[in-house]
Amino acid sequence: MRLFPVFQSVVLAGLPLALSLLSVSAQETIKPIKLGPADLASAASATPSAFHALGLSNVNRRALWASGKSASVNPAASTIPTIPPPGFYPGDLANPGNGTTVQSAHSHGIYVNCLPNCWGTPANFLNDLNHSDMIHITDAYVASFTNNRYPNGTGGLLSGSLPHILYDADILAIAHAGASAFGSGYQNIYHLYLPPGQDVCFTGSTVCYAPDNPNNFYFCAYHGSVDFTDIGHVLFTVEPYQNVGGCQVQAPSPNGLLVDSTADVLSHELFETITDPDGSAWWNKLDLDLFGAEIGDECQNFNFGYGSVSLNGKKYEIQPEYSNLLHGCAVTPRSID
Repeated sequence: MRLFPVFQSVVLAGLPLALSLLSVSAQETIKPIKLGPADLASAASATPSAFHALGLSNVNRRALWASGKSASVNPAASTIPTIPPPGFYPGDLANPGNGTTVQSAHSHGIYVNCLPNCWGTPANFLNDLNHSDMIHITDAYVASFTNNRYPNGTGGLLSGSLPHILYDADILAIAHAGASAFGSGYQNIYHLYLPPGQDVCFTGSTVCYAPDNPNNFYFCAYHGSVDFTDIGHVLFTVEPYQNVGGCQVQAPSPNGLLVDSTADVLSHELFETITDPDGSAWWNKLDLDLFGAEIGDECQNFNFGYGSVSLNGKKYEIQPEYSNLLHGCAVTPRSID
């Protein structure tokens, strides 16, 4: 579902941190970062481009749109899909306006109130994905075919007292803190990892990640982009704790539910950020049932089972992604699995 939320300023508690350089993974260097008044001020005046949420496994996109609990409207939903031209499959994604894609970028983990192992050290997964065949499913969408295009960058550890529910301005302030430290623009993607017990809602609505409040529990994660007046364009994904019902993968899984549930949702959001960072590039514009879906949405509930995908020699239980070349859900750019 593509969501364009109403934005309002929400005061986020300061996050003091006095830690030395932390090396907690062979795949990622972690540095302490601080959230200060400049981050809060920049978030308050920022212009979000698009937020696109990954629904729960039992909540489809139309249910989210029709829930009446979102203060925002999916503008694409008011457009009537057209009949596909010959040779075009209904599930295929389209980018008629030549919207921006991400040909290469560093992934930066921003770990809130916990070290990376709280989420199963996701940088290890991102490294394996970057060196895998699967990441080349993006080649046809971004018109780039080289290897090692999406490596890990420097990560940040951000600690402090947070409100139980984070809203848009809170998320944007954290994204601003990360991008201020490590760089903005389309060459950087920030993954904001939120600890267990941390809820997230879109401002002005009760559409939330809220395992403790089932009535408001609608999505597992989302990706978005924003323009800050001081540092420019920033791409980010919001990664709440995924080892909960409705978001976690099925047991058993090759690396345990924590690692594979994090990896499953993270891969979904990364592929969508690469192919549709601003909500203006590759998504389904033709099919009534899949209308508005991005590369990961069309294959979200496609389960291969235990150890379904091999990445850089290691098995993970993650979803496939949609391939326009193969006209189906795939884990390699050459065959449907």
